[in-house]
Amino acid sequence: MKTIKGNLILEKDTIFNEDLTVEGNIIGTDGNRYNLTVKGDLDCRNLDCGNLDCLDLDCLDLDCRNLDCGNLDCGNLKCLNLDCRNLNCDNLDCLNLSFYAFAITYNSFKCKSWKARRPNYIIKCLDGEIETNKPKICDKCGSEIK
Repeated sequence: MKTIKGNLILEKDTIFNEDLTVEGNIIGTDGNRYNLTVKGDLDCRNLDCGNLDCLDLDCLDLDCRNLDCGNLDCGNLKCLNLDCRNLNCDNLDCLNLSFYAFAITYNSFKCKSWKARRPNYIIKCLDGEIETNKPKICDKCGSEIK
């Protein structure tokens, strides 16, 4: 396992062939975004990159352009704030989720709140229920389901 004290500043697309712990933030040089591949688990504070590929991701804030299984391959995604265009993962557990067009998980979807930035969005959990504090609304009549 590789541990980096402080920030990891990416200067190019980077690959780690092991677990990676960054005790600070992962950012690109001069505000640029680079792809990050971690062939293991990734643990960091804040992450700002282009595309991400890792096993398990545990972070405080995640900010990326696209987040899907092509760019993010993980078993579990845990974070406080998640902001992305598209989300597709096995298990999702977060505090606030903001996505552009669609958010799809396979096994579990637990989120305190979520917001789609497009009126015709898709949100789906294929093999489980979507657990959120938002009220469930009937598709036919528009009233709250208790």
